[in-house]
Parts: sequence; C-alpha cells; structure tokens
Amino acid sequence: MFDHAYGSYMKYAYPADELMPLSCRGRVRGLEPSRGDIDDALGKFSLTLIDTLDTLVVLNKLDEFEDAVRKVVLDVRLDNDVVVSVFETNIRVLGGLLGGHIMADMLKVQGERLQWYKDELLHLARDLGYRLLPAFNTTSGLPYPRVNLRYGVLSPNSRTGTELDTCTACAGTMILEFAALSRLTQETVFEDTARRALDVLWEKRQKGNNLVGTVINIHNGDWVRRDSGVGAGIDSYYEYLMKAYILLGDDTYLDRFNAHYVAIMKYISQPPLLLNVHMHNPTVSIRSWMDSLLAFFPGLQVLRGDLKPAIETHEMLYQVTKQHKFLPEAFTSDFAVYWAQHPLRPEFAESTYFLYKATRDPYYLHVGKSIVESLNRHARVECGFAAVQDVRTGRHEDSGIELPLHDTRAEPLEILKHLGLTLIPLSDGDVHMAGAQHKHEVSPVGVFTLKFIAELVSPPSKEPPGLSPLAVQVISPPFLGRMVLTAGPAQFGMDLTKEEHGVKGSLVQSEPYQACSTIANWEEVQGKIALAQRGGCMFAAKARNLQGVGASGVIFIDDVEGSRSEDMVPFQMAGDGSTDDIVIPLVFLFWKEGQTLLDALAHHRNVEVVLGAKLFLLGEDKEESPASQKDASELPHVEQERCFRGGWDQAVMEEASLSAPDDSWQPVPATQEH
Repeated sequence: MFDHAYGSYMKYAYPADELMPLSCRGRVRGLEPSRGDIDDALGKFSLTLIDTLDTLVVLNKLDEFEDAVRKVVLDVRLDNDVVVSVFETNIRVLGGLLGGHIMADMLKVQGERLQWYKDELLHLARDLGYRLLPAFNTTSGLPYPRVNLRYGVLSPNSRTGTELDTCTACAGTMILEFAALSRLTQETVFEDTARRALDVLWEKRQKGNNLVGTVINIHNGDWVRRDSGVGAGIDSYYEYLMKAYILLGDDTYLDRFNAHYVAIMKYISQPPLLLNVHMHNPTVSIRSWMDSLLAFFPGLQVLRGDLKPAIETHEMLYQVTKQHKFLPEAFTSDFAVYWAQHPLRPEFAESTYFLYKATRDPYYLHVGKSIVESLNRHARVECGFAAVQDVRTGRHEDSGIELPLHDTRAEPLEILKHLGLTLIPLSDGDVHMAGAQHKHEVSPVGVFTLKFIAELVSPPSKEPPGLSPLAVQVISPPFLGRMVLTAGPAQFGMDLTKEEHGVKGSLVQSEPYQACSTIANWEEVQGKIALAQRGGCMFAAKARNLQGVGASGVIFIDDVEGSRSEDMVPFQMAGDGSTDDIVIPLVFLFWKEGQTLLDALAHHRNVEVVLGAKLFLLGEDKEESPASQKDASELPHVEQERCFRGGWDQAVMEEASLSAPDDSWQPVPATQEH
C-alpha cells in the first residue's frame, strides 16, 4: 500500500505538494481550482515528500529515505510568496523536517549511510520556525491562523493579518514541534512562544468546569465559539498537552491535561458517545452528531491509562465504520451520515493500534485488518489512494490526503519505552504506567468482550437547540409564494432570522456552477441570488467568490444526486476559520429541492425568491402584507417535481398551499464541508 501511494506521488506529482490520484498529476497551488481553506496546507514546499520522511525509515526503506533527503535538501525552498496555515505547516512540514533530521542523524551515527549529511534538514526546520514566528505577534500571544512564508503577517504584501480569531487546536498544537526545534537548535524562542500560547488557552478556560471553547479571539482572548468537545477545533490541543508531558517531562502539561480530562469525562462523555456541550452550561448537549476527528480520543485515553472508556468509544466508532465502510466526516448518534466525506483520516487506525499495544487483544488486529481492506477495496485507484467524497455512493474526489503515507505513527509508545516506561493493562480495565528497567512480565488479561450496547445510543434530535428553520419561497409568477422549499442555514453570513422581510432577489446560476474559481458570468450575478453547487471547495470560499462579484445571496445545492430533505439528516453550514467578511445570506438545499429551482429557472425568464425565516402570503395585488407572515415554526415542507410546458401542475400548486402545514419541516444543524 505504501509503495503504491508513495510511488504514485513520486512518479506523477513530485515536486508538487500533493498528488491528485484521479488526474494522475500533482496539485500546484494557483494552477488548480481553489478549494478554499483546504489549500492553506499547500506552500510549494513538496509537502508530501517532507511529511513522509520518517515513515520511510520506519518501513526500513533506507535507500528511498536517503534519496528523499537529498531531494528535500536540493529542491525545497521556503522563501515562497504564499499564505499557509500555521497549524498545518507546523505539524506536517516542521514536524516532517525534524523527524527526518533525527532519522538522518541516527543513520549517520550508525556509520552506514548519509555520511554526507550535515544537518541540512535541521537548518530548513530552523528557517521555517522563524517564518512561522511572526504569526504570534498578537497582543495575546495566540497565533494568527495564517502566515505568508515570505512576508510574514503584518507586511502590506502578506495578504493576511486581518483575521480576528483562530481555533483552539490551531493555537494549542505547536508545543511538540517548537519545543523539539528549541532543544535541537538551543534557541529557546520557539518553545517559549508555543508555551505562551498554551498558557493563554489555559488562562481562558471556563474556570468553573475546566472546559474550553472551539474558536478564540487572537487579540483579546474572548471566546468566539463556546461549544466544547473533543473533535474538530479542539482535538489536538488535548493531544499535545498529554504528549508534551511524555516528550518533555513537565508536570504542568500533565496537570492541565488531567484537569481537562476530568471535565471531558464529566460533561462531554456519554459512553460510548462524545457530544459537544456549551462551555458555560455543560449539562446539556448542543448537538446530536459527532465528527470523525474525535476518533483520536480512545488512543489518548490509552496513553492516560483509562482503558474502559477507550474500548467503549472505539467499539462505537468501529460499528460506524462497519456500516459505512469508513468513518464519515461526521455522523449522528444513531450512526446516520451527517457529512458524507472521508478524506482517509488516520485517527481511528491510530486508536486501534494503541488499544492493541495496551491489551494485546487480537480483536484489534481484526479491526486493523478491516481498515486495510476498506482502503484497498474502496480507496485504491490507479495513481494512489483517493479520498471518498461520499461514503454512501463510494464516489471519489481528486485528493488523497492523510493516511497511506504518514500520520499513523507510534512515537508516544516508543518515547515511553525509551523513558524506561511501559504500559501495563490491569484487570480492572485501567492501564498502569510503570518503570520498565526490570522488564515487567504482564499476565494476559484475556480477550475483552466488546459488545456495543445499543440502548446507550439514543436517536438524534432532528431539531438541535439554537437553530431556526429557513425557507426559500418562490414569489414570482406563476408561483406567487405557493412554492416553499426547506432550506438549511449557515453559521456565517447574514442572520436571516433577524431580517423581518427576508432577502428578495432574482435567481441566476453561477458559472462555474461550483463557484470555486473566478465567476465567469459576474455581470449576471451582480445584484442577484446565485445558485451554486456543493463540492470542490469550502462553502466559505464559494460565498467569498460570489459576494466579491456582487451577489446578493447564495443558495447552495447538494451535489449528491437524489438527496432530499425528508430523507436526509438535517445539517447547518459552518465556516472554516474567520468568516466575518462574509455578510450576504446563505442557505442550503438538498439535490431534489435544488432541482426544483433549476427547473423553474429553465422554464421562466425571471424567478424571484425570498430567503428567510418567515413566509409571505401574496394577495390579489401580489404585494406582501406583514399581516400575512407566518413564523418559521409553522412553515410547511413542500417539494415540487412536476413541470410541463413551462407551467406548473395545478396539483403541485395546491400541494404548496400554506393552509395546511405538516410536520416534515425540520430546522437544519451544521457542516464545514464543501
């Protein structure tokens, strides 16, 4: 598997940052359609090669490793005028360079290889570290989410530095790489800077319960998003606290991790589920779905020695993978798909590995085998491994990030071994960390009976608290307000619930339809509500492109053919990073409802709609009357399918009558996906 993935990258993509496995070519930033914030990982520094260096040594591919080191030394340059994610560049590029340097130095000391090596990878790592440091020039010490590798943050040429906030994980996932860089270079500025950011996050925790939020203002430390969990936005903050203690031996990190862990187990853990809560009111879950990034948490629990809940949550995750072949990017508490993508993430495999190492239970070898089989059967393509765009259909997308080349490492257990420590599973389900100098002999604890307890999993609420239903109402002739479509809201852009009369506009289809690049029909879009297809890039990127050419709003339409709101788990669009610049209204329609609008647009010269949380009943004079408004809670859900000769079937028009609202309208919860 590794040879297929790495060989494909070197053959078809190098020196590009990553491979496009369906196109069999490299992805070069600026030459391919933008995917929004996802592309912030790409810095024109051969990302995949650097990220793979230490894996080559782990797999004993020493010839390939030496060749890869030479390529990095000769070809990689960091003085690029490109804006990159501080978080991604730290964990993947700085971490890759440091791991590669340690491996190269080890092989050189052994005397058989790399005798020519003179710390070139470490010099590159130091250079990169100094290029990341300007991101921390804030009043709080929390980093900007992005930095220009050449111009930093505050330079007029940087094209960044206007962001107001960052995610907790983005600010709290620096200490391992920065501390290692400081220890290797004897320059303390890196470790001190990363530690200061962690100190701010600790100081800003909710002191009554030790929970933290998901997004924080980088200038004043105020929480922007106060939902607290262990998945996206927070995950690696907890991970790095624990692993910083393992790597550096500083009790401060362990004490902080333990305080957070007690809070997680008290408020967020609902075995086997891990559900987000509000950091200031943690007794009530604020959503009924989980994202796949939390799959790292059972492995972290193993490192802490808390085996029983690790087994329970891991088994729940395994049941989800068995149902969908992979972990969907997000899923509900009854295992339904919430976000359908699977970008080949490694977290579940990592937790499986840790549980096997701690228990020696062959069950986890079986789970690991199933992961490998799914990758080979459903993700392997001619030029590598392709991410899965939709686990329900098996459709691929032209990226192959995350798993086959890197990120499934066992450094924490190896570090423990070198510290003279070993993990010993106890009969009560805990794990004991003990000195290993006398080579403890651990009695087998038997095979764990892993049964998923179905009654612990309650069905998800279809109406997450705090969300208001929205509608797309077609008001132009011949519809006259009688066609109403269920719409999902966004967490960014205009708040339609505060708009008394909604937002009115004529429809136009964006060109290109996915709106991930320059809008070709910008003159038509100006002043109108644009229709844009989901997929290809982040919702926020599409919104910025269309807002930039003057769109008055955007209706996103699902790209999964046949999807319709009555069959799908509702969701809400979420931004990725700072989205304060997006001010137009944004709503989401599933495919079937979207086709209704596209059909109307194909048969009528002008299709005018109102986006909002209220319906408007049109009288004979076709004017809106405030007295004719209905609250969103009364909105009916109607679907229009039958169109003929440019007109609408009268039966359908009658079905759209507002006089008989039904119960199928549902408000819609949140997705960051594209």
